[in-house]
Amino acid sequence: MPKFSWTIFTISVATFIVFLSTVPLHLPPLNNVGLSVDKLAHCLAYFVLSTMLGLALELDWAIKNSNRIVFLVVFLFGLTLEIIQGYALVYRTFEIYDLLANSVGTFVFILFAKTIKKIVVKSRIFIN
Repeated sequence: MPKFSWTIFTISVATFIVFLSTVPLHLPPLNNVGLSVDKLAHCLAYFVLSTMLGLALELDWAIKNSNRIVFLVVFLFGLTLEIIQGYALVYRTFEIYDLLANSVGTFVFILFAKTIKKIVVKSRIFIN
């Protein structure tokens, strides 16, 4: 496995999220009553991004107890994308519920971070 593989995965996931957040998507309108598929997708995407970043910081960069850093970086990443959608893109809008769904995905990672890291370390998945 290449050195810094978790960092490469993190950058790839972040790039994919930026792409999906900035290109005009022509999807059918979703019903906004209760939990929508869109909010679950936000939650999942930011859970994956948080997981990749947490593993990159601990395994590639040897930064222990990185959960606060992960939450701050991923929250600011999502906030920046929402601001760009609201003020720079005419076909997108700023949505506070998207930001909340992003934060929930990151928070879910933090709840399970220790377990996820143990599983990855024990299984030696993509560890240099």
